[in-house]
Amino acid sequence: MNVHSVTSNGFNDFIKETLTSWHIKALTDIQKRAVESGVLLGESLIVSAPTSSGKTLVGELAALAGIQNGKRIIYLVSHKALADQKYLDFCQRFGDNAPRPLTSIGLSTGDREEGYVDAQFIVATYEKALGLLLAGQLRPREAVIIADELQILREEGRGPEIETLCSALRQRGIGQFIALTATVENAEDLAGWMKCKLVSSNHRDIPLHQEIWFNGQSYRTTFGQEQGQLVDIGGNAPSNVEDVVSKLLELERGPVLVFTESRREATQLAESFSRRRPKQSRGIALSNQLELFSEPTESSNSLREHAERHVTFHTADLSPQERQVIECGIREGDIDVCFATTTLAAGVNFPFRSIVFWKLTYQWGDRAGSRIARWDYRNMSGRAGRLGMHSEGFSIIIPRNPVELEHANQLVLPQNDQLESRYFSVGLRKTVLAIISAGLASNHESVMGFFKNTLYWYQTLETNPVKLQALEARTHESIEWLLSYNLIITEGNELSVTPFGAVTASTGLLPSTAVQFAQLLTSNSETLENRFEEIIPGVIHAVVMSDEFSGERPTRYLTFQPVEYESVSFLRGQNLLMPLNSINVQAAQCSHAVFLFSQGEQERKIAFRTKVSSGQIHRLSNDIAWVLDGLQKLSCVPQFNCSQNVANNLGMLSRMVRWGAPAEALDVLRVAQKYQVPGVGRQRAMALVSQGITTLKDVLMSSIDKLASILRNPMRAEALVEAVESVSGVSEDRLTNAHTRIAQTAGIDNLINNCNIKFDTEYETAIIELLREEVSWIVTEVDDGKRQNVPDLMLELGDKTILIECKTTHKKNPLIGKEEAWAILQKAADFEPNYKRVTLGKPHFDETCKKKVAGAHDITLIEHTVFIEAFLRVVLGSISAEDFVEWLGQPGLSDLNRLGGKPTYQE
Repeated sequence: MNVHSVTSNGFNDFIKETLTSWHIKALTDIQKRAVESGVLLGESLIVSAPTSSGKTLVGELAALAGIQNGKRIIYLVSHKALADQKYLDFCQRFGDNAPRPLTSIGLSTGDREEGYVDAQFIVATYEKALGLLLAGQLRPREAVIIADELQILREEGRGPEIETLCSALRQRGIGQFIALTATVENAEDLAGWMKCKLVSSNHRDIPLHQEIWFNGQSYRTTFGQEQGQLVDIGGNAPSNVEDVVSKLLELERGPVLVFTESRREATQLAESFSRRRPKQSRGIALSNQLELFSEPTESSNSLREHAERHVTFHTADLSPQERQVIECGIREGDIDVCFATTTLAAGVNFPFRSIVFWKLTYQWGDRAGSRIARWDYRNMSGRAGRLGMHSEGFSIIIPRNPVELEHANQLVLPQNDQLESRYFSVGLRKTVLAIISAGLASNHESVMGFFKNTLYWYQTLETNPVKLQALEARTHESIEWLLSYNLIITEGNELSVTPFGAVTASTGLLPSTAVQFAQLLTSNSETLENRFEEIIPGVIHAVVMSDEFSGERPTRYLTFQPVEYESVSFLRGQNLLMPLNSINVQAAQCSHAVFLFSQGEQERKIAFRTKVSSGQIHRLSNDIAWVLDGLQKLSCVPQFNCSQNVANNLGMLSRMVRWGAPAEALDVLRVAQKYQVPGVGRQRAMALVSQGITTLKDVLMSSIDKLASILRNPMRAEALVEAVESVSGVSEDRLTNAHTRIAQTAGIDNLINNCNIKFDTEYETAIIELLREEVSWIVTEVDDGKRQNVPDLMLELGDKTILIECKTTHKKNPLIGKEEAWAILQKAADFEPNYKRVTLGKPHFDETCKKKVAGAHDITLIEHTVFIEAFLRVVLGSISAEDFVEWLGQPGLSDLNRLGGKPTYQE
């Protein structure tokens, strides 16, 4: 259907003009059905259709209509990699990079936040969206919520949490809910459960030819058809995987993706197959790009050699830089063959024309002996023949025996799998705590009432209602457990969450993990504050031994590798916070590897000592950093009496683990990644540190020749200097939009704007004028131009006095260093010792400052955006002036998690 011929159901000129700017001329079958069902009129839909049918555009149509009507858009995705791609795509479609910029775009995945915190269009993972809902940042009644890949509800590990989110949305009510899902046999269950219209289609706009190659013959069934036929492929159909790939390239069915069970298989097949191929000019160019953009890793040499022959592998062992270059090469057509684990089957869009399944029976791990499920086959085969890229796609299945042949015949049939809820396959404590924390239930009966909103209840009520009776006892047990550990309390007949429980729910940690961490914080507060560097291995080991990784039902998984006892010996020599289980060698290896990673050790050396490969360490470090973030937030709960320094130390360790480098390297590393400086990752950042270049100022003061010598390339050196000169701070001030909006409401927008735009002495004046808006305290300008070497201002409230020094810096020196940050101590030397010393910095302090202040007891550092956020909470009455002054005087780097009150972006 031509887009200009549609004249009804909300398909107005704005929609047509936008689609035209996206070069979309016609609607696919499922898009047409969605428009006819009212996607542009605010109707909530379950959209069930095969891959490459155009489901994403259905969600984008709902977003366009929502933007036109002033609604907030929440686009939910299943994986962080998919979130990253969608964020970039939507910036090109809707954001500043669009032909017609329409709105602000934000990204929120837990470990990566981009754009403004109150952007109109937010891309988020399901788990992060649940956290936003619990924190009050997601108001579903006022939003258009688009849930992509909703079929992951069937996964035991993640499905229950996603079902909790959808059930909460269902209970609270949604402005518009659009769920996009692959074809499932019972899509009507999803529609009935979420009270949506069902829009379904089995039509795949790009034909997918499913071929079974067995005993020299090729038998083809095109997706959606019951019957197939023999096809002539110009000779006998080979069964050896390398011969199969060669045949597909001969038939001009490339590029080809071969799915493998393990990383080792992927690398070995790529090595073997690339020997068959000649070097090519475009491949050499890609290899040179890999040389420039990647660092020396376990796989870098092999990747470059294979790339010269248009061959690659894609596994979890690739570093982020390697993955970026390889994925770009795939999209640009510089790769003919890719051997990959299922990391490429997560919904990310790559232009493969043929997919090869050369192993139907698993050999390793928990799945050994089982065969590939139809659900997984559909997801992986759907990577072939992408809409807008190809006219047709091919799925090639290679059975090894008659049993696998029979299984292959079942895989290609048009029937779909049932989607069954896995909601109560896991413990209920986390779910019950989340429900109470979000205000969705306040007693046993209302918790049970919430469960009636779940897909599990909807499906089980129809098929086996007796099973629902068991929930009563399990729910009661969960509530009693949460009460016993003070995560919730009773007030009369009502249940409410404690501060401990509220933080636990907002972090997403298992309640049992939070209890473990509460005991750790209580027992080790002095060590965590004053001897933190000595116990870093112990803190990482405690995270690995928590229930998140080592419990009966872990939410995150340790890596599997050959046994290496050096890690057990290493931990025996450390100050541990949890007992060492010498039998659990896997936990010891992972703890050891992450510690080495956080210190900037090279991946090759980590792999040699711990047997944890580079790809595994990157995945593991992200998971452990996520748990450390939760531990840091728990340290801010008042009942544990941890100082701000403890929170600062834990926050610093989280950053070190996530980025794989000590504090001294983090500023350069983050700027290099933000501005995509070629080939400057953690290893080259460590090379700069080893030569004394630890701050952005050091980079600017070093000669290009010296930087080029360290970075092994003058282009890298020039790109790094350009990046540092361009940046105005390492992290974006994501709260600025919210502050401007709230300031307008409060009638102080001019004051806030002056604070945001002024520098140097004008900034000091702007801060003084802002503080004088609050009448509870007294503000005195100390540095009035007449007195020398004194703090800028003094804030007095009751018996508390705070001396404040304002420091600002510009792009050519984008972060405040320790000399400027600590100047307050010298300037305030003649003042009363009990006065608090505070440096207010704009825009940010460097990591050296943050590390040093984490052990300080006589100075507070507070960044500009944090200061403005706290002040606005006073203006709004969310906290008192006394709360603000007490918080501002706490030594360390000021942390909003310790302040209390309601964030401005929730107003």
